[in-house]
Amino acid sequence: MSTFHPFPRLPIELRIQIWRMTVEPRTVEIRVGGFYKDLEPQVKDEPADRQYVQYLVNATPVPAPLQTCQEARNLGLYQRSMSELSDLTGDEKQYVWLNLDIDLIYFGRSGLAKFLQVAPSVKRLKLVRKITEEWFYQEGASELRHFVNLKEVHIVCKDGMREWYGATTDHYWPCGPENLIFIDPHDGQVLNGVEMEAKFEEMERMGLVISIHGFDHGYRHRVPPIPH
Repeated sequence: MSTFHPFPRLPIELRIQIWRMTVEPRTVEIRVGGFYKDLEPQVKDEPADRQYVQYLVNATPVPAPLQTCQEARNLGLYQRSMSELSDLTGDEKQYVWLNLDIDLIYFGRSGLAKFLQVAPSVKRLKLVRKITEEWFYQEGASELRHFVNLKEVHIVCKDGMREWYGATTDHYWPCGPENLIFIDPHDGQVLNGVEMEAKFEEMERMGLVISIHGFDHGYRHRVPPIPH
């Protein structure tokens, strides 16, 4: 019968391989909050100035390997990230443990303007948006351009995937259409940008989808339900 060795007695090379196998992609939601702090008045009996202090909000648990032992923490499986988003310092300094190569970063349903400081570090981004909202195009024309290292974007289509037909060319994206993952929350369908455009282009040829190409960005044409 083979001998079972306790984990600490395994060769270091094997232990490192096992630790690395524990790393899996996560969706990490990161938001920011804030409060006003009274400052010491510069002149006695004068009203104190107030300073806005921003802080990180993150409910994603610390990855289990980092809570296990020093050996796992020393392997660099995750990095302390997003500290630029917090004004807290000293013992209150904040950060989020991330593996930026595989973790999907979700900044909530607010705009991306609050997160431009960390935009170059993000490689995989999740968005929950309605393309029928005019501000989404404004966001793409400005905020998304700061995410220069994006390799993949997951878009949850709140108004249905069909409304996003043409979005891969009408809208600015930092990565190619094959790396845009469109998710329809109504029926669970998941297609990349190339697949989505091909599907609705074919349906348009069959007369099942009214073309929206050439319409103003703030207006998307309503079409009859897609037959099953």
